[in-house]
Amino acid sequence: MEELSLDDARLLGPYVLLARLTPAGGEPRLLARRPGEEGLAEITLVRDGVGNSRGRGGLTGRGRGNGRGNGNGRSNGRGNGTGPRAATATDVDHDTSTPSATLTRRSATAVRTATGPGFPELLEDGTAAQPPWIAWRFTPSLTLAETGALMYGGLPAGTVRSLAACLAAPLARLHAAGYAHGALSPDAVLVAPDGPRLIRPRLTGSPQDDIAALGDVLTHAAAGRAPDDALLRRCSHEDPEERPTAQELADELGDEPFQPPARLLAALARQADRALALESAADAPPPAPLARPSRRTLLTAAGAGLLVGGGAVAGWVAGRGGTEALTAPAAASRRTTAKPATVPRGTPPAALWRYEAKYQFLNNANTGLWHDTHPDGTHVVYLAEFPALTALDMADGRPVWQRGGIDSNEPMLPGEPGTLILQCYGELVTVATDDGKQRWGKRPYHVGELVLSELLACDKRRGILYYKANGPDNFKKGATPRSYLVSFDLVGRKERWRLQVPVAKSGAFIFLPGKDELHVLYKEDGAVELAEVDITSGTMGPPFRHTWTTEGATISVDTVSGQVYQVHQGRVTAAPLRSDKPVWEINLNDDDGDGTGTGVYVDVPNVLRVPGLGTVVYVTDANRTVYAVDPADGREIWRRALLPDPPYATRKAPGLSLTKSARTLLTWGGGAGVVALDPRSGAYKWSFQSSQAASSLYTAFVVDDTALVVNGSTVIALPAG
Repeated sequence: MEELSLDDARLLGPYVLLARLTPAGGEPRLLARRPGEEGLAEITLVRDGVGNSRGRGGLTGRGRGNGRGNGNGRSNGRGNGTGPRAATATDVDHDTSTPSATLTRRSATAVRTATGPGFPELLEDGTAAQPPWIAWRFTPSLTLAETGALMYGGLPAGTVRSLAACLAAPLARLHAAGYAHGALSPDAVLVAPDGPRLIRPRLTGSPQDDIAALGDVLTHAAAGRAPDDALLRRCSHEDPEERPTAQELADELGDEPFQPPARLLAALARQADRALALESAADAPPPAPLARPSRRTLLTAAGAGLLVGGGAVAGWVAGRGGTEALTAPAAASRRTTAKPATVPRGTPPAALWRYEAKYQFLNNANTGLWHDTHPDGTHVVYLAEFPALTALDMADGRPVWQRGGIDSNEPMLPGEPGTLILQCYGELVTVATDDGKQRWGKRPYHVGELVLSELLACDKRRGILYYKANGPDNFKKGATPRSYLVSFDLVGRKERWRLQVPVAKSGAFIFLPGKDELHVLYKEDGAVELAEVDITSGTMGPPFRHTWTTEGATISVDTVSGQVYQVHQGRVTAAPLRSDKPVWEINLNDDDGDGTGTGVYVDVPNVLRVPGLGTVVYVTDANRTVYAVDPADGREIWRRALLPDPPYATRKAPGLSLTKSARTLLTWGGGAGVVALDPRSGAYKWSFQSSQAASSLYTAFVVDDTALVVNGSTVIALPAG
């Protein structure tokens, strides 16, 4: 469910439009209400072969849909913005002989003929409008495509069988009346609490085609597995004569009760709550007679019905003050519940482009994606796909150039203007950003007797590269190991200075380009020491000791908030850079714990500036909860529990990325995919998956307001601003 934009129409015939629903079968759907009448309606904007279900052309005329199609509900996703605009009260086309109007009228007639379970309740049709529309009784539902993604490994076998039974019955009635549905697909089946519903029939093809499409739908519902039932497998038989009829299926399967899984129930409950909130915000309808229950009572009852068998979800809705209670900010810093997360799957934005690399471990070779604009105006992002380096056009994802023989699977850094710096077998290599050709005399730079171990940062203004290196005797028996921080002049291609630090003390080297400061953070004698380094000479000043830190903890430094952060056994502690006394500590452990005393794993805090909130500390844990914390006092601003990773996936805390506009906070990591949140409130926006494997690993790099989602060998660009 998506809010209407400022440009969207607010009226459609007699209906007030409230929100967008997920498109189904290539046609936009809208949540609406008719003033003076009870209940909410779902409006389908009819397209006669028009197929852009994701553009905004269906409602405002300003989208990408090109107004063309081939009858199968698909389009190319591009166009000139001339798609039909949603009709207002004055948009009436009295010529009902248009193809769309004829299709609308025939579809409505077919549904009325085959009315009953498996079809939504038809309220009325607007064949005179342009575009035509059909109004149905609104019931919380997800498309089967959304449901499959929500369930990761697909629906259980019993649920797939009941899905077949619930779809066979309405198809049998439709076929008996002389119609074929013609639009059966995963995004054209709506899964409601009491079972699936078919969307508006297109009345194309044959009954045998419908049965073949049903077989595809069932296979999709089971995450690609063919049904175990021999009768259901016959639906996909190549010979149409060998396929069962819809009536045979209905007779054989009988009246199987639909049993939706708890995760699906939770998503439907959340949608019901959002619909109720939108209804409450609209003008209230006239009071209904006392003997007749109000619409709010009806929807609340529907919510209770869909939670039968939902266990903890039912208790959450009934006893915790509605579906927002799970993620509401806690009164104290300690977590108050360890119940399963219940964030529903929203509709992600349409992908801008997709790139398939030959290297399947892109996450390992790309801890950051660098981008710039070439002289010809092309906006380019650079991708390491060992042993090649690729420049992708941000407009369409096509390679601008690709250079092989780059034997580096280490992260790269931007260097001098027009260059990238890479580490290849302990040597420095620079390549030109405009064509990928190697610079510096077409040969790598040897760092002398040291062994280069990690590129740290680049001071572009001064043309200085900082890297970490190991001493030549580090691996010799009996030798004292040494590590070094090296300042390297990129213009003169020579070392300016090196700072030697014993390996036992070696920690993080922190370069602060905005403040022209360089710090070394290391541990010694049970304390953490933070020392400033002169960027001109490499001389280290006297360190400040933080004795409050705990042995075995993870320590990080942030200069935006001016604090040192410690993460240890599920607790986050903060202290000023030069103070030996913490100012706050929060405990993110589960109340019930796991009996080990180690606490939940918490990732290093991310400190970001967000308009409207100022500086915020964002923390994630292995239970896939995101926290927003005030850096001044540790007060929890909000928390959001995300859907868990699939079973058997490695438990790890999600990563975080903030878009340039600071309107979207992206969380990413394991097989649950990428989730977009509002950084100010934690409100859920949408989630995205490109693979349902439990071993999937996602990273969401932000380039301005575009999210580049990396999963395995795939890069997908999503608008995320």
